[in-house]
Amino acid sequence: MKKIKSILAIAMISTLVVGTLAGCGSKAADKSSSVDSSKPVSLAFWEQDDASAQKTLDKLITDFHTANPTITVKRTHYETEDLRKNFSTASLGTTGPDIVLSPNDNLGVFVPGSLVQPIDTIVGADFMKTLDQSTLEAGKFTGKQYMIPDRNGNEVLVSYNKKLVKTPPKTFEELEAMGLQLKKDGKVDYGLVFNEVEPFFSIGFLGAYGGKVFDDVNATSPKPTLNTPAVTQWMTFMKKIHSEGLIPKESDATVADNLFKGGKAAFIINGPWGFADYKKAGIDLGIMSIPTINGKSPAPYSAVKGYTVSAGVKDANKLAAVKKFLMFVNSKDAQLQMVDAHQQIPTNLEAIKDAKITGNPLIVGQKDQLTKATPMPNITQMRAIWDAIKPVQQNVLSGKTKPEDAGAIMQKKAEEGIKALGL
Repeated sequence: MKKIKSILAIAMISTLVVGTLAGCGSKAADKSSSVDSSKPVSLAFWEQDDASAQKTLDKLITDFHTANPTITVKRTHYETEDLRKNFSTASLGTTGPDIVLSPNDNLGVFVPGSLVQPIDTIVGADFMKTLDQSTLEAGKFTGKQYMIPDRNGNEVLVSYNKKLVKTPPKTFEELEAMGLQLKKDGKVDYGLVFNEVEPFFSIGFLGAYGGKVFDDVNATSPKPTLNTPAVTQWMTFMKKIHSEGLIPKESDATVADNLFKGGKAAFIINGPWGFADYKKAGIDLGIMSIPTINGKSPAPYSAVKGYTVSAGVKDANKLAAVKKFLMFVNSKDAQLQMVDAHQQIPTNLEAIKDAKITGNPLIVGQKDQLTKATPMPNITQMRAIWDAIKPVQQNVLSGKTKPEDAGAIMQKKAEEGIKALGL
Protein backbone atom coordinates (compact mmCIF):
# COMPACT_ATOMS: atom_id res chain seq x y z
CA MET A 1 0.00 0.00 0.00
CA LYS A 2 2.88 2.37 0.82
CA LYS A 3 4.30 1.65 -2.65
CA ILE A 4 1.02 2.64 -4.33
CA LYS A 5 0.67 5.76 -2.21
CA SER A 6 4.19 6.94 -2.97
CA ILE A 7 3.86 6.37 -6.72
CA LEU A 8 0.54 8.21 -6.90
CA ALA A 9 1.85 11.02 -4.72
CA ILE A 10 4.78 11.46 -7.08
CA ALA A 11 2.40 11.31 -10.03
CA MET A 12 0.21 14.05 -8.52
CA ILE A 13 3.21 16.33 -8.10
CA SER A 14 4.27 15.40 -11.63
CA THR A 15 0.86 16.51 -12.87
CA LEU A 16 1.53 20.05 -11.68
CA VAL A 17 5.07 20.16 -13.02
CA VAL A 18 4.28 18.53 -16.35
CA GLY A 19 1.33 20.88 -16.71
CA THR A 20 3.67 23.83 -16.28
CA LEU A 21 6.22 22.35 -18.67
CA ALA A 22 3.49 21.52 -21.15
CA GLY A 23 2.30 25.09 -21.09
CA CYS A 24 5.78 26.35 -21.85
CA GLY A 25 6.33 23.64 -24.44
CA SER A 26 3.09 24.35 -26.25
CA LYS A 27 4.04 27.99 -26.66
CA ALA A 28 7.33 26.90 -28.18
CA ALA A 29 5.49 24.57 -30.52
CA ASP A 30 3.03 27.30 -31.52
CA LYS A 31 5.90 29.60 -32.48
CA SER A 32 7.26 26.98 -34.86
CA SER A 33 5.25 27.24 -38.06
CA SER A 34 7.01 24.26 -39.61
CA VAL A 35 9.11 21.28 -38.64
CA ASP A 36 12.84 21.51 -39.30
CA SER A 37 13.66 17.94 -40.36
CA SER A 38 17.38 18.73 -40.56
CA LYS A 39 17.57 19.58 -36.87
CA PRO A 40 19.04 16.77 -34.70
CA VAL A 41 16.54 15.23 -32.29
CA SER A 42 17.22 12.83 -29.42
CA LEU A 43 14.45 10.57 -28.13
CA ALA A 44 14.53 8.82 -24.76
CA PHE A 45 12.81 5.45 -25.10
CA TRP A 46 11.96 3.42 -21.98
CA GLU A 47 10.66 -0.13 -22.23
CA GLN A 48 9.55 -3.03 -20.09
CA ASP A 49 10.25 -5.99 -22.33
CA ASP A 50 12.04 -9.32 -22.28
CA ALA A 51 15.68 -9.90 -23.15
CA SER A 52 15.00 -11.37 -26.59
CA ALA A 53 12.69 -8.48 -27.48
CA GLN A 54 15.25 -5.94 -26.27
CA LYS A 55 17.77 -7.27 -28.81
CA THR A 56 15.24 -6.87 -31.60
CA LEU A 57 14.36 -3.38 -30.41
CA ASP A 58 18.04 -2.44 -30.61
CA LYS A 59 18.18 -3.68 -34.20
CA LEU A 60 15.06 -1.71 -35.09
CA ILE A 61 16.48 1.40 -33.44
CA THR A 62 19.66 1.02 -35.52
CA ASP A 63 17.64 0.56 -38.70
CA PHE A 64 15.51 3.57 -37.83
CA HIS A 65 18.57 5.76 -37.28
CA THR A 66 20.01 4.64 -40.62
CA ALA A 67 16.81 5.75 -42.33
CA ASN A 68 16.55 8.90 -40.18
CA PRO A 69 20.14 9.99 -39.38
CA THR A 70 19.07 13.20 -37.60
CA ILE A 71 17.05 11.24 -35.02
CA THR A 72 18.82 9.39 -32.20
CA VAL A 73 16.88 6.97 -29.99
CA LYS A 74 18.32 5.87 -26.64
CA ARG A 75 16.71 2.77 -25.14
CA THR A 76 16.55 2.14 -21.38
CA HIS A 77 15.09 -1.01 -19.83
CA TYR A 78 13.09 -1.09 -16.60
CA GLU A 79 11.07 -3.78 -14.90
CA THR A 80 7.37 -2.98 -14.39
CA GLU A 81 7.37 -1.38 -10.94
CA ASP A 82 10.62 0.51 -11.53
CA LEU A 83 9.30 1.87 -14.81
CA ARG A 84 6.16 3.26 -13.16
CA LYS A 85 8.04 4.76 -10.24
CA ASN A 86 10.90 6.20 -12.29
CA PHE A 87 8.57 7.65 -14.93
CA SER A 88 6.60 9.45 -12.21
CA THR A 89 9.77 10.73 -10.55
CA ALA A 90 11.55 11.70 -13.78
CA SER A 91 8.56 13.74 -14.90
CA LEU A 92 9.45 16.21 -12.15
CA GLY A 93 12.52 17.15 -14.16
CA THR A 94 13.82 16.77 -17.69
CA THR A 95 15.31 13.27 -17.53
CA GLY A 96 12.15 11.30 -18.24
CA PRO A 97 11.27 9.30 -21.35
CA ASP A 98 9.69 10.64 -24.50
CA ILE A 99 8.29 7.24 -25.47
CA VAL A 100 7.38 4.28 -23.24
CA LEU A 101 6.67 0.66 -24.20
CA SER A 102 4.77 -1.18 -21.45
CA PRO A 103 1.58 -3.13 -20.63
CA ASN A 104 -1.71 -1.29 -20.97
CA ASP A 105 -2.63 -1.55 -17.29
CA ASN A 106 -0.01 1.16 -16.73
CA LEU A 107 -2.54 3.59 -18.17
CA GLY A 108 -4.29 3.37 -14.80
CA VAL A 109 -1.29 5.20 -13.33
CA PHE A 110 0.02 7.14 -16.33
CA VAL A 111 -3.22 8.91 -17.29
CA PRO A 112 -4.46 10.02 -13.83
CA GLY A 113 -0.91 11.22 -13.15
CA SER A 114 -0.95 13.26 -16.39
CA LEU A 115 2.24 11.50 -17.47
CA VAL A 116 1.11 10.71 -21.03
CA GLN A 117 -0.82 12.42 -23.81
CA PRO A 118 -3.33 11.19 -26.42
CA ILE A 119 -1.41 9.41 -29.14
CA ASP A 120 -3.81 9.18 -32.10
CA THR A 121 -3.48 12.90 -32.76
CA ILE A 122 0.29 12.45 -33.04
CA VAL A 123 0.35 9.66 -35.63
CA GLY A 124 -2.88 10.56 -37.41
CA ALA A 125 -6.12 8.77 -38.26
CA ASP A 126 -4.81 7.09 -41.42
CA PHE A 127 -2.05 5.32 -39.53
CA MET A 128 -4.45 4.22 -36.79
CA LYS A 129 -6.51 2.46 -39.47
CA THR A 130 -3.54 0.19 -40.25
CA LEU A 131 -3.89 -1.43 -36.80
CA ASP A 132 -6.27 -4.03 -35.38
CA GLN A 133 -9.18 -1.94 -34.10
CA SER A 134 -10.07 -4.39 -31.32
CA THR A 135 -6.63 -4.00 -29.76
CA LEU A 136 -6.86 -0.22 -29.94
CA GLU A 137 -9.70 -0.38 -27.41
CA ALA A 138 -7.25 -1.79 -24.87
CA GLY A 139 -5.10 1.30 -25.38
CA LYS A 140 -7.87 3.69 -24.38
CA PHE A 141 -8.49 5.30 -21.01
CA THR A 142 -11.63 7.34 -20.28
CA GLY A 143 -12.47 7.07 -23.97
CA LYS A 144 -9.23 8.60 -25.27
CA GLN A 145 -6.47 6.78 -27.18
CA TYR A 146 -3.29 6.94 -25.10
CA MET A 147 -1.52 3.82 -26.37
CA ILE A 148 -0.65 2.17 -29.67
CA PRO A 149 -0.63 -1.57 -28.95
CA ASP A 150 2.14 -3.45 -30.75
CA ARG A 151 1.09 -6.94 -29.64
CA ASN A 152 -2.12 -8.64 -28.62
CA GLY A 153 -2.64 -11.09 -25.81
CA ASN A 154 0.05 -10.75 -23.16
CA GLU A 155 -1.82 -13.64 -21.56
CA VAL A 156 -0.48 -16.69 -19.76
CA LEU A 157 -1.16 -20.23 -20.93
CA VAL A 158 0.37 -23.68 -20.48
CA SER A 159 3.55 -24.66 -22.29
CA TYR A 160 4.63 -28.28 -22.06
CA ASN A 161 7.61 -30.45 -22.93
CA LYS A 162 6.54 -32.91 -25.63
CA LYS A 163 9.33 -35.30 -24.66
CA LEU A 164 7.65 -35.70 -21.28
CA VAL A 165 4.02 -35.16 -22.25
CA LYS A 166 2.94 -37.35 -25.16
CA THR A 167 -0.75 -36.48 -24.94
CA PRO A 168 -1.67 -33.08 -23.46
CA PRO A 169 -4.19 -33.26 -20.61
CA LYS A 170 -7.74 -32.07 -21.20
CA THR A 171 -8.43 -31.17 -17.57
CA PHE A 172 -6.36 -29.78 -14.73
CA GLU A 173 -7.07 -32.95 -12.81
CA GLU A 174 -5.36 -34.90 -15.60
CA LEU A 175 -2.45 -32.45 -15.61
CA GLU A 176 -2.13 -32.82 -11.84
CA ALA A 177 -2.09 -36.62 -11.98
CA MET A 178 0.33 -36.65 -14.89
CA GLY A 179 2.69 -34.19 -13.24
CA LEU A 180 2.74 -36.03 -9.91
CA GLN A 181 3.35 -39.36 -11.66
CA LEU A 182 6.27 -37.94 -13.64
CA LYS A 183 7.70 -36.65 -10.37
CA LYS A 184 7.19 -40.02 -8.67
CA ASP A 185 8.95 -41.75 -11.57
CA GLY A 186 11.92 -39.41 -11.17
CA LYS A 187 11.53 -37.88 -14.62
CA VAL A 188 10.96 -34.34 -13.30
CA ASP A 189 11.47 -32.38 -10.11
CA TYR A 190 8.02 -30.81 -10.42
CA GLY A 191 5.01 -31.46 -12.59
CA LEU A 192 4.10 -27.79 -12.95
CA VAL A 193 5.96 -24.52 -12.42
CA PHE A 194 5.05 -20.85 -12.62
CA ASN A 195 5.89 -17.55 -10.97
CA GLU A 196 4.37 -18.00 -7.51
CA VAL A 197 5.38 -14.50 -6.42
CA GLU A 198 3.29 -12.44 -8.83
CA PRO A 199 -0.48 -13.18 -8.70
CA PHE A 200 -0.78 -12.32 -12.40
CA PHE A 201 0.28 -15.91 -13.10
CA SER A 202 -2.28 -17.56 -10.81
CA ILE A 203 -5.26 -15.22 -10.90
CA GLY A 204 -6.70 -17.10 -13.87
CA PHE A 205 -7.61 -19.90 -11.46
CA LEU A 206 -9.98 -17.47 -9.70
CA GLY A 207 -12.07 -17.41 -12.88
CA ALA A 208 -12.55 -21.18 -12.71
CA TYR A 209 -14.43 -20.62 -9.44
CA GLY A 210 -16.55 -17.80 -10.84
CA GLY A 211 -14.64 -15.06 -9.05
CA LYS A 212 -13.62 -11.58 -10.10
CA VAL A 213 -11.75 -8.76 -8.39
CA PHE A 214 -14.28 -5.91 -8.89
CA ASP A 215 -18.05 -5.75 -8.71
CA ASP A 216 -18.24 -3.61 -11.87
CA VAL A 217 -14.99 -2.56 -13.49
CA ASN A 218 -16.84 0.05 -15.57
CA ALA A 219 -18.44 1.75 -12.58
CA THR A 220 -17.35 5.21 -11.47
CA SER A 221 -16.03 3.74 -8.22
CA PRO A 222 -15.60 -0.02 -8.68
CA LYS A 223 -15.52 -1.97 -5.43
CA PRO A 224 -13.11 -4.85 -4.77
CA THR A 225 -14.72 -8.28 -4.39
CA LEU A 226 -12.01 -10.37 -2.76
CA ASN A 227 -13.78 -11.53 0.40
CA THR A 228 -15.75 -14.20 -1.45
CA PRO A 229 -16.13 -18.00 -1.52
CA ALA A 230 -14.43 -17.95 -4.93
CA VAL A 231 -11.25 -16.46 -3.48
CA THR A 232 -11.30 -19.04 -0.68
CA GLN A 233 -11.59 -21.81 -3.29
CA TRP A 234 -8.76 -20.27 -5.31
CA MET A 235 -6.44 -20.08 -2.31
CA THR A 236 -7.44 -23.60 -1.20
CA PHE A 237 -6.55 -24.86 -4.68
CA MET A 238 -3.19 -23.04 -4.56
CA LYS A 239 -2.38 -24.50 -1.15
CA LYS A 240 -3.31 -28.00 -2.34
CA ILE A 241 -1.04 -28.10 -5.40
CA HIS A 242 1.70 -26.52 -3.30
CA SER A 243 1.42 -28.98 -0.40
CA GLU A 244 1.27 -32.06 -2.61
CA GLY A 245 4.44 -31.01 -4.42
CA LEU A 246 2.98 -30.45 -7.87
CA ILE A 247 4.60 -27.00 -7.78
CA PRO A 248 7.80 -25.92 -5.96
CA LYS A 249 7.81 -24.65 -2.40
CA GLU A 250 9.12 -21.34 -3.74
CA SER A 251 9.37 -20.15 -7.32
CA ASP A 252 9.71 -16.83 -9.08
CA ALA A 253 9.91 -16.26 -12.83
CA THR A 254 13.60 -17.18 -13.07
CA VAL A 255 13.28 -20.38 -11.03
CA ALA A 256 10.25 -21.51 -13.04
CA ASP A 257 11.92 -20.80 -16.38
CA ASN A 258 15.15 -22.56 -15.42
CA LEU A 259 13.31 -25.67 -14.22
CA PHE A 260 11.31 -25.89 -17.44
CA LYS A 261 14.25 -25.13 -19.74
CA GLY A 262 16.31 -27.71 -17.89
CA GLY A 263 13.71 -30.43 -18.47
CA LYS A 264 13.00 -30.62 -14.75
CA ALA A 265 9.35 -29.59 -15.09
CA ALA A 266 6.77 -30.96 -17.50
CA PHE A 267 4.46 -27.93 -17.61
CA ILE A 268 4.86 -24.20 -17.10
CA ILE A 269 2.28 -21.44 -16.88
CA ASN A 270 3.83 -18.45 -18.57
CA GLY A 271 3.29 -16.11 -21.49
CA PRO A 272 4.30 -16.35 -25.15
CA TRP A 273 7.33 -14.19 -24.37
CA GLY A 274 8.99 -17.34 -23.02
CA PHE A 275 8.63 -19.42 -26.19
CA ALA A 276 11.85 -18.26 -27.86
CA ASP A 277 13.98 -19.11 -24.82
CA TYR A 278 12.32 -22.50 -24.40
CA LYS A 279 13.00 -23.47 -28.00
CA LYS A 280 16.55 -22.13 -27.73
CA ALA A 281 17.04 -24.43 -24.72
CA GLY A 282 16.09 -27.40 -26.90
CA ILE A 283 12.60 -27.96 -25.52
CA ASP A 284 10.22 -29.74 -27.90
CA LEU A 285 7.51 -27.20 -27.16
CA GLY A 286 3.76 -27.61 -27.13
CA ILE A 287 1.18 -25.12 -25.90
CA MET A 288 -2.39 -25.36 -24.67
CA SER A 289 -4.98 -23.35 -22.79
CA ILE A 290 -4.95 -23.72 -19.02
CA PRO A 291 -7.20 -26.79 -18.63
CA THR A 292 -10.53 -26.85 -16.85
CA ILE A 293 -10.88 -27.25 -13.09
CA ASN A 294 -14.02 -29.18 -12.16
CA GLY A 295 -15.29 -28.53 -15.66
CA LYS A 296 -14.78 -24.74 -15.53
CA SER A 297 -12.19 -22.88 -17.61
CA PRO A 298 -9.66 -20.66 -15.82
CA ALA A 299 -9.71 -17.08 -17.07
CA PRO A 300 -6.22 -15.53 -17.06
CA TYR A 301 -5.96 -11.84 -17.77
CA SER A 302 -5.25 -10.76 -21.31
CA ALA A 303 -3.74 -7.43 -22.17
CA VAL A 304 -1.69 -5.62 -24.74
CA LYS A 305 1.69 -3.99 -24.68
CA GLY A 306 2.15 -0.77 -26.50
CA TYR A 307 3.64 2.65 -26.92
CA THR A 308 2.72 5.80 -25.02
CA VAL A 309 4.10 9.32 -25.39
CA SER A 310 5.10 11.53 -22.49
CA ALA A 311 2.88 14.52 -21.80
CA GLY A 312 6.06 16.61 -21.70
CA VAL A 313 6.72 16.14 -25.42
CA LYS A 314 5.42 19.34 -27.01
CA ASP A 315 8.23 20.59 -29.25
CA ALA A 316 7.18 20.32 -32.89
CA ASN A 317 10.44 18.77 -34.06
CA LYS A 318 10.39 16.18 -31.28
CA LEU A 319 6.73 15.33 -31.95
CA ALA A 320 7.57 14.81 -35.62
CA ALA A 321 10.44 12.50 -34.64
CA VAL A 322 8.17 10.60 -32.24
CA LYS A 323 5.62 10.13 -35.04
CA LYS A 324 8.28 8.74 -37.39
CA PHE A 325 9.55 6.32 -34.76
CA LEU A 326 6.08 5.07 -33.80
CA MET A 327 5.13 4.51 -37.43
CA PHE A 328 8.42 2.72 -38.07
CA VAL A 329 8.28 0.28 -35.14
CA ASN A 330 4.62 -0.49 -35.82
CA SER A 331 5.06 -1.17 -39.52
CA LYS A 332 4.44 -4.65 -40.91
CA ASP A 333 8.13 -5.49 -41.20
CA ALA A 334 9.07 -4.20 -37.74
CA GLN A 335 6.22 -6.00 -35.99
CA LEU A 336 7.08 -9.26 -37.75
CA GLN A 337 10.65 -8.93 -36.49
CA MET A 338 9.34 -8.38 -32.97
CA VAL A 339 7.09 -11.44 -33.24
CA ASP A 340 10.22 -13.59 -33.61
CA ALA A 341 11.21 -12.37 -30.14
CA HIS A 342 7.95 -12.15 -28.18
CA GLN A 343 5.87 -14.75 -30.09
CA GLN A 344 2.64 -12.82 -29.62
CA ILE A 345 -0.01 -11.74 -32.09
CA PRO A 346 0.91 -8.50 -33.89
CA THR A 347 -1.48 -5.58 -34.27
CA ASN A 348 -0.50 -4.35 -37.73
CA LEU A 349 -3.26 -5.60 -40.05
CA GLU A 350 -0.86 -6.60 -42.82
CA ALA A 351 1.40 -8.41 -40.36
CA ILE A 352 -1.54 -10.36 -38.95
CA LYS A 353 -2.29 -11.77 -42.41
CA ASP A 354 1.32 -12.71 -43.14
CA ALA A 355 2.13 -16.42 -43.53
CA LYS A 356 4.73 -16.01 -40.80
CA ILE A 357 1.80 -15.52 -38.42
CA THR A 358 -0.92 -17.70 -39.90
CA GLY A 359 1.51 -20.61 -40.26
CA ASN A 360 2.98 -20.39 -36.77
CA PRO A 361 1.30 -22.96 -34.47
CA LEU A 362 2.65 -21.22 -31.36
CA ILE A 363 0.80 -18.05 -32.34
CA VAL A 364 -2.34 -19.66 -33.75
CA GLY A 365 -2.53 -21.78 -30.61
CA GLN A 366 -2.84 -18.69 -28.42
CA LYS A 367 -6.20 -17.75 -29.88
CA ASP A 368 -8.09 -20.41 -27.92
CA GLN A 369 -6.69 -19.14 -24.62
CA LEU A 370 -7.58 -15.57 -25.58
CA THR A 371 -11.23 -16.56 -26.07
CA LYS A 372 -11.28 -17.76 -22.45
CA ALA A 373 -9.27 -14.88 -21.02
CA THR A 374 -10.56 -11.78 -19.23
CA PRO A 375 -9.34 -8.33 -20.32
CA MET A 376 -7.18 -6.99 -17.52
CA PRO A 377 -8.71 -3.85 -15.96
CA ASN A 378 -6.51 -0.85 -16.72
CA ILE A 379 -8.09 1.28 -14.02
CA THR A 380 -6.00 2.87 -11.29
CA GLN A 381 -7.62 0.73 -8.58
CA MET A 382 -6.04 -2.40 -10.09
CA ARG A 383 -2.73 -1.48 -8.47
CA ALA A 384 -4.38 -1.84 -5.06
CA ILE A 385 -5.73 -5.26 -6.04
CA TRP A 386 -2.31 -6.59 -7.03
CA ASP A 387 -0.67 -5.25 -3.90
CA ALA A 388 -3.42 -6.77 -1.76
CA ILE A 389 -3.25 -10.25 -3.28
CA LYS A 390 0.52 -10.64 -3.60
CA PRO A 391 1.59 -10.87 0.08
CA VAL A 392 -1.47 -12.86 1.12
CA GLN A 393 -0.95 -15.47 -1.60
CA GLN A 394 2.64 -15.88 -0.44
CA ASN A 395 1.49 -16.25 3.16
CA VAL A 396 -1.06 -18.89 2.16
CA LEU A 397 1.62 -20.92 0.40
CA SER A 398 4.04 -20.58 3.32
CA GLY A 399 1.36 -21.58 5.83
CA LYS A 400 1.22 -18.23 7.62
CA THR A 401 -2.36 -17.61 6.47
CA LYS A 402 -5.20 -20.10 6.13
CA PRO A 403 -6.97 -20.16 2.74
CA GLU A 404 -10.31 -19.43 4.44
CA ASP A 405 -8.88 -16.24 5.97
CA ALA A 406 -7.19 -14.98 2.81
CA GLY A 407 -10.18 -13.26 1.20
CA ALA A 408 -10.97 -11.03 4.17
CA ILE A 409 -7.33 -9.96 4.49
CA MET A 410 -7.07 -9.24 0.77
CA GLN A 411 -10.30 -7.25 0.85
CA LYS A 412 -9.11 -5.09 3.73
CA LYS A 413 -5.76 -4.42 2.06
CA ALA A 414 -7.44 -3.59 -1.26
CA GLU A 415 -9.90 -1.17 0.33
CA GLU A 416 -7.06 0.53 2.22
CA GLY A 417 -4.99 0.70 -0.95
CA ILE A 418 -7.80 2.28 -2.96
CA LYS A 419 -8.39 4.79 -0.17
CA ALA A 420 -4.68 5.64 -0.22
CA LEU A 421 -5.04 6.37 -3.93
CA GLY A 422 -7.67 8.95 -3.09
CA LEU A 423 -10.35 7.00 -4.94
